[in-house]
Amino acid sequence: MEPTISIPPVWQYPRFGFGQRTERGQIIGMKYYAEDTYLADEYGTGWRYILLPNKNTEDDETRIEDDIKLLSPQELKTVLETEINSYLRQVESLKHELNAVGVTFISTESTDEKLTQPPYLSLHDLVDAGKFILKEIAKHPDYLTLEYQPDLTIGDADTALSYLEVELEPPENSK
Repeated sequence: MEPTISIPPVWQYPRFGFGQRTERGQIIGMKYYAEDTYLADEYGTGWRYILLPNKNTEDDETRIEDDIKLLSPQELKTVLETEINSYLRQVESLKHELNAVGVTFISTESTDEKLTQPPYLSLHDLVDAGKFILKEIAKHPDYLTLEYQPDLTIGDADTALSYLEVELEPPENSK
């Protein structure tokens, strides 16, 4: 069963729907000012649409139907392609991070669904993953707010991993 929204028969039917993209942002909400109500008397009867101009902020704006213009098919195509490309870059970045910490993942681009990592990671990969995790911890907001002052710091742990990295390097042929 598909979700439905019932609109009283005496109300006008809305021209726009949830999720549609307009020149001012995406429609994330709707409200109706019915006749013979205070809001309709003050602002006029009809639908108001709540728009999210930028998905990375909490600011929204409310507009009447006459102030809303949907994106043209070409504008919508451009916006969607831009978003898709952005998400693809994020996915690639996340895959790179997973590789850095030695986590396996299944490639969605392949029908084989082969794991991209061998069952045992090299010590070099584990050291790289450890350094990556230490950097993430050091910049994490929860860590930064701690009044934590141990004898050994994250910098010390990173230094220890650097020393281990040097030990893993093959010895130079010196005469």
